[in-house]
Amino acid sequence: MGTIKGDVEVLGISNLLQTLSMAGCKGYLTIVLEGQKKVISFQDEGIRLVSGARRTNPLGEILIRTGKITRDQLDELLAEQRRTATALGEIVSRRGILDPAVIQSALREQVAEEIYDLFTWSGATFSFQESAGMSAPVDTGPLANVVLDANVMSLMIEAARRVDELARIQSVIPDVRLVAERLELPASMDDPSLDRNAIEDILPLVDGERSVGHIIEESLFPKFTVLRTLYGLAQRGVIKIRDRGEAGVGPHTVLRRNVTPVGERIATNGHSVMLVSELPTFRQALSLFIRSAGYDVIESRPADETADFSRRPADVAVIDVPLETEDGLLFCKLLRDKLKVPFIVLAGNTSKQAINNALQCGAKYVLVKPFKEDLLLERISNVLKG
Repeated sequence: MGTIKGDVEVLGISNLLQTLSMAGCKGYLTIVLEGQKKVISFQDEGIRLVSGARRTNPLGEILIRTGKITRDQLDELLAEQRRTATALGEIVSRRGILDPAVIQSALREQVAEEIYDLFTWSGATFSFQESAGMSAPVDTGPLANVVLDANVMSLMIEAARRVDELARIQSVIPDVRLVAERLELPASMDDPSLDRNAIEDILPLVDGERSVGHIIEESLFPKFTVLRTLYGLAQRGVIKIRDRGEAGVGPHTVLRRNVTPVGERIATNGHSVMLVSELPTFRQALSLFIRSAGYDVIESRPADETADFSRRPADVAVIDVPLETEDGLLFCKLLRDKLKVPFIVLAGNTSKQAINNALQCGAKYVLVKPFKEDLLLERISNVLKG
């Protein structure tokens, strides 16, 4: 193969990552946009983010935002790190702050966040160079040695869900150069669809001067979480997004992605799965995964469920509906009482009460996103076995 180059927009980042992984390619994928660069290594053991991580101290930020330590304690840990030349993760493990397995899991999540960020890079270019005959890129960043699973399908499905959500966010925040301004803080911010810790971190940064891009840089939370939180706060009238009215505020990523459809492989083992979601990219990616396990998949939107089930009866339904709304729970009752189809609910981060309500409305299982795709297949199999 040698070296291949091109525009990410032509292939789509999802197709690019998936093609390299499924073909068993070994080498280094470099993606560049406006001076930003990320290098991803593809090897037998999995994929690594060799360079390009935005965070300079991801483990420290994870510890703070999860409430494991305070900022003062982090400063103390970093001072010990500099004094002893010991990795921060080793110090944290030795002190018993976090188990080593938890540390590795948190760092893998941070690497995944950096790869998800590529799905917002509009107009990026790429080059892939086989590792044979070339020296490996060197990076001393804190995430460079973290290995993700060699199967990138789970990354693709979560990224597809985010692409659909970013399309909604774009209606309020079309460009991260826009400024966030605080309006009136409500008496209560209890909202199961938003992360309260993220709100407490992000709201103080909303001062009418910082751009969305600057808030992303200063927040402890990953880019997608910041965008999602700002969007939620704007929808609730807590903040507004406005133009600074100034030119030349610096290069930031514009939230645009033209999604390239993923090819489908149709297979059937006699069982059919109805996949219901309003999110087209997420629905398409998850459909591909379920088909790869041997099921026939019927894709549908919640508004079309009656006609689709009448026309093509399914053995089990996998539904992506908001459990926080009455409509979501009514949809569950419709499947249980009228359509008589066993179903599994895919839910966003939501309250335990909403999940319990879905189970009471007839759901066989509720999987909170992001979930392990193999677990979904296991749940589908369990439902089919009765």
